[in-house]
Amino acid sequence: MNKKKTNFLVAILNLTEIVSILVLHFGTNYLLSGMMSSENGMTSIYNSFISETLLNKIDMILILIHSVVGVINIICAIQNKKNNKLFFWQMVFGIYELYTAFLLCDLSKSLCNILDDYDALETSKKIISIIPIIFVIINFIRIRKNKPKTIQIISYIGVIVLVGLDLLGIFGAFWNVIAVIMQLIYIHFQDKKIEETKKRKIVNIILYYIIQSFFVIGFFFMILYSLFITKVNEIKWENGLKEVFNGITKLQGNTNKEIYIPVEKDNKYGFITEDGKEKIPCQYDNVSFFYEIEINGVKYYISLVKLDNIFYIISKDNDSIKIEGNLDRYYKKIYTSHMEPFMDKAFKDVKEYKVGNITSFQFLLQVFTRGEKRFIQNTLESNDDLVTKVSLNVENSKYTYTSDNYTMIIEQIKETVKDDVLDNYYDTDYTSSVESKFKVTIRKNNDDEKTEIVYLPGINLDELWLKTFTNGYIEFETEDKINLGWYDNNGNQIIIPNNYKIIDIKDNKVFLRVMDNNEEEKNREDKKYEPVFIILNMEGKIQFKTTALDIYKEMYLVKKDNKKMVLIDRNLKEISNEYDKIITTIQVDATDSYCSYY
Repeated sequence: MNKKKTNFLVAILNLTEIVSILVLHFGTNYLLSGMMSSENGMTSIYNSFISETLLNKIDMILILIHSVVGVINIICAIQNKKNNKLFFWQMVFGIYELYTAFLLCDLSKSLCNILDDYDALETSKKIISIIPIIFVIINFIRIRKNKPKTIQIISYIGVIVLVGLDLLGIFGAFWNVIAVIMQLIYIHFQDKKIEETKKRKIVNIILYYIIQSFFVIGFFFMILYSLFITKVNEIKWENGLKEVFNGITKLQGNTNKEIYIPVEKDNKYGFITEDGKEKIPCQYDNVSFFYEIEINGVKYYISLVKLDNIFYIISKDNDSIKIEGNLDRYYKKIYTSHMEPFMDKAFKDVKEYKVGNITSFQFLLQVFTRGEKRFIQNTLESNDDLVTKVSLNVENSKYTYTSDNYTMIIEQIKETVKDDVLDNYYDTDYTSSVESKFKVTIRKNNDDEKTEIVYLPGINLDELWLKTFTNGYIEFETEDKINLGWYDNNGNQIIIPNNYKIIDIKDNKVFLRVMDNNEEEKNREDKKYEPVFIILNMEGKIQFKTTALDIYKEMYLVKKDNKKMVLIDRNLKEISNEYDKIITTIQVDATDSYCSYY
């Protein structure tokens, strides 16, 4: 039998392991606050090697801890076999630890696959959970000649109740905690005079004092250190933020609400206004959009930029704050270890555009406050935000829209298509709905009436609205899908071929995208393939042709034949300098094809 001191050490180490895992369980989310995903797993923004190792190798670490503690408890139980009570509880704990290690390893999943029984693990958990009850019964039988102590009876009852709750799924398997408590109780009453042989003493020093202490205590301090270093670095982060926020309030031009648009020229970034005036020259290596941030009840407008590997917060007067100290170190870690590689990989095939720069800086500015303050992007309203939705009235399954010059009466024509695959699967008739046709009747104020069968791409019957173009025209597609067009403000149908997609109609202009049936194949084969957009006047004459187009309230963004981007006004006159990129929105820039208009 082992000496009291040896058994006591094993029990304390068992308890330390339980506490460590509980601390890890409740502290994982906190640890993750200082971590980010990368190609190599989780990386600490604070350069904490121990935290990275802990979280990246946690499955392997837990398997190792549970296995070592389990084996050592079983060995200790065998050495204490003359002490029946202690023997039983060390065996209970050892078996529980080994089984937990088994559940965490891939072997358990492989076994389920081999047996083709994914409930096997749940069944085995229930079987293993019964072991403490069996040990309780055996223990009662072995000590029947001696009156058991009150604490012993209470502990046995507690184990039975906990196991019962565990089997019912009401409470977790915390009877292993009771096993450790029982070990400590029995060790307390153990004879102190027991002597160990020299050979056993050496073995026990290696097993308990060195091996188990190394794994359990090391694991415990690994968790504590990670939590501590995370807290220390968060305090440094918060102190850095306070300095930056204080600096933001002192910047010149920090309350300017005017929209600034990022532009790129010769791989440098600057900003222009929506009327085309350059406000900040193209001098930075990276920028974000400008964002609104509220500090002490006042709204400020800032952008995050980088120049010569130094981060700055700038205002719209180009007044700046340099990000320094720990905050600078953390930012560079986030950018170089996470954002830069991720964005390079995500956007490397997007033609000649390097949108990863803007996108990564969007993210960096968002994590700037770690969620403590809210940012609102200070960018242009897209054309989608300007599109009108007109309300529909419904009566007797007929939907009605009334304008100044006509009334549109819409009746849905439900269609079904036979699906033989689903018929065979369900062994019954099955129909699946397809895009609905509509019987549209136009009744003009002079009582003229005309009815057509069409598709209405902009209709929403659930919410009872119909989307119109900016000038109020309503899009339709002919029943044969050969043509499309719009109903004008007098209810007349204007028809064009379906090799176009209507983007919008506004300012007495029709904005179209030329559709190419082979476009998807070309995009696969040629990364430089670009779409074609045309702007027509209301008589159908081409006014402008471009390979990039975005529409805004007072101006349009286009790409010229020389591949340079410019802003043009409603009269199609250039109002800005030429730039390699004008980044009105991330969505526009990220695709190089303005796919919101597909």
